[in-house]
Amino acid sequence: MNDVGPDCGRPLSVRLRRMIAIDPSATALTFGDRTYLWSYHREAIEDLEQLLDGTGARRIGIVLRNRPPHVAALIAVLATGREVITLSPFHGDSGLAEDIAALAPQAVIADPEDWAREGVATAVRGVRAVAIETGDARALIRHATDWTPDPRPAEVSDVAILMLTSGTTGKPKRVELTYDRFTAAFNAAGTGAAMDAEARLRLETGILWASLVHIGGFYFAVSAVLEGRALALMERFDVETWTALVREHRPKIIGLPPAAMRMVMDADVPLDVFDGVRGVLSGTAPLDPSEAERFEARYGVPVLTNYGATEFAGAIAGWHLKLRREWGHLKKGSVGRPHPGIELRIVDRESGTPLGTGEIGVLEARGGQLPGEGWTRTTDLASLDADGFLFIHGRADDAINRGGFKIVPSVIEDALKAHPAVTDACAVGLPDERLGEVPVAAVSLRAPAEAAELRDWLAGRLARYHLPTDIKIVAELPRTPSMKISRPDVRALFVTERTAR
Repeated sequence: MNDVGPDCGRPLSVRLRRMIAIDPSATALTFGDRTYLWSYHREAIEDLEQLLDGTGARRIGIVLRNRPPHVAALIAVLATGREVITLSPFHGDSGLAEDIAALAPQAVIADPEDWAREGVATAVRGVRAVAIETGDARALIRHATDWTPDPRPAEVSDVAILMLTSGTTGKPKRVELTYDRFTAAFNAAGTGAAMDAEARLRLETGILWASLVHIGGFYFAVSAVLEGRALALMERFDVETWTALVREHRPKIIGLPPAAMRMVMDADVPLDVFDGVRGVLSGTAPLDPSEAERFEARYGVPVLTNYGATEFAGAIAGWHLKLRREWGHLKKGSVGRPHPGIELRIVDRESGTPLGTGEIGVLEARGGQLPGEGWTRTTDLASLDADGFLFIHGRADDAINRGGFKIVPSVIEDALKAHPAVTDACAVGLPDERLGEVPVAAVSLRAPAEAAELRDWLAGRLARYHLPTDIKIVAELPRTPSMKISRPDVRALFVTERTAR
């Protein structure tokens, strides 16, 4: 039939099954006031095999909510060497149905609330997929259907997950990430998630709130199983619940992207919450060095930034505690050094010619977790210093072309965020008949301020062609499920207003 199933020999799948089997009676997940044992994952594997028996299904779509059955489903698919197709619960009904119809998964796993959404069952019927429902006592159960599953044949491949990018710079796209690339990523991270790490359960519990639909949440969930750590699961980030979980579990390392870090500081979370916390990992979006310094000054915990992307199967550079102790005071603003097995270089954006130490250009990378054997060009402007530390200076593809002047949005954003009233900012380009594009900006505030005041602030700090033609003050900047600012939605704030005029 194919090479999937409990005997799958892929190193990642073997490691997952090995970790799950160590102590089935130990805690693997908590969610609210409920506890789930490692046997919960083992049963999910068994049930998935039974539900797919005789179908040959290997491409499994999962509508990934941050709930225990969905974590178990994700682990079961990977532990049996199959392919996960991420389906976003944040899509509208028609968008989700269209995704299913276009991607034609051979089986679909969804919560009862998603099965009840208009068009979803019709789309699954249209591709004759096996219908699986997330349950309560057991993670995976058969979903009642009025069709006989007859999934389309699929070629055997090494793809572990067909994942949506986060959609911060445009329409989300699909990226194929293979088992080999994920194996390389977990090995390069140098943690207990490496394939040759000691197979044992750890007492520490990690707190997962990042969406499973995106690389941050996916990576965290899978690495927790590979490391033998329990997970305290949240459906979404909120400061009160997160604070209670940190107090309860006292993790040594916690994850906070920039937006969540600001929420913690703005909520004035007490200092004692961070007792025992040795470091805060920050990724998914650029972190203003001044914000990191403000957090560290308040809580006395080092911020460990990292750099990666969906297309890279995770992080390819970052800080760890030892590196931070040795170099942190000298390399402020850096996102760290490349991970083992990763090579980085900076090239001229037009000619592709490699640039020298300290020069700003487009970042390229190569290594086992990146596609192909050659250099992969990123969309980031960066520089490398003489000690191999990476600095990110904005995105190459976000540049706004205003009458021939190229504007990197981060220049405007950084200037706005330097204003004492501004919490966060996002600059985007809008079409302009005369200049091609003009910059506009949306900001959220921590103290009262008028748009005119912000314009005056920028006028004293930026070149004239950098000045936004419009500044909109909003209560919250629109964000993706992974809490990155959504540039398309920011742009829509201005486009909608223009249309209404």
